[in-house]
Amino acid sequence: MFFRSLLSFFHFMVIIIGLTIPHQSFASEVKKLPKLSYITAGTLRFPYSLQPNDDNNIYFETFIKVALPVWKTDRTKVSFFLRGFYSGDSQEFSFNNRAKISIGLSYNRKLSKTFNVSLDLQYDIDNRYTTQQTQTGLRGKLSYFYYDNIWRNRPRDHKGWFRQNSWAKTWGVLTFPESLADGNRNLAFITGGELATAFVRPNSKLQYVPFVDLILAKDSYKLAANSKAIFGLGFKLRKSIKGGEISAGAKYAFDRRWTRGTTQSGVVVSGGWYKSF
Repeated sequence: MFFRSLLSFFHFMVIIIGLTIPHQSFASEVKKLPKLSYITAGTLRFPYSLQPNDDNNIYFETFIKVALPVWKTDRTKVSFFLRGFYSGDSQEFSFNNRAKISIGLSYNRKLSKTFNVSLDLQYDIDNRYTTQQTQTGLRGKLSYFYYDNIWRNRPRDHKGWFRQNSWAKTWGVLTFPESLADGNRNLAFITGGELATAFVRPNSKLQYVPFVDLILAKDSYKLAANSKAIFGLGFKLRKSIKGGEISAGAKYAFDRRWTRGTTQSGVVVSGGWYKSF
């Protein structure tokens, strides 16, 4: 079932891309329109979480987002967007096996070189394909992203390992409603952060990255899935690509669910990519 889900994902992505690529016969008109921007990312994680019901659960998610700017200044941008999201897991939990299309309007404000905020209003079509259930509705999201780094150029005569980059980043999303189920009024917030340092070897662009990260989540319904603190200490390999990165690694994590009063710990292995174009 998990591998059939991956095949369904590729079919889903082909449809999303096909909807956004202009037909060649309209090439001259398209040149006059604002330029579309694309973002795609994905993650493969094992296990999905450290909770007992996720033992041996392999999880995969990916998305592609296409945005069309309609108003732009040096610090502000308003865009229409189309976003396709797909996820699946080997345990076939309905909440992890879904295909979702979002159509909406996004307001993005760059407050500084390192910090920006976004406000999105979107209409979601959320299909849980293991149960053949589809939910639709409006959803609002308020998000932020902060990233700052210290980059060092390697001297030509340097030998051995070299500390090339160090960074701090944090992000957060406030969502209402958290679910599209009838009558849901749950307000959910999730935030995370990472501190990392990247080392490189001579004549190599592959980065060796020790890191620490933290994820916090809370909601107004006090659901266990949304009431957690996860701290991790790990190591990953990272390769920069044009407009993004590819990475793979592992961390030892502590997963605290305070509504249950439980703490689980163990190793989580993950890999993923991010690219804008």
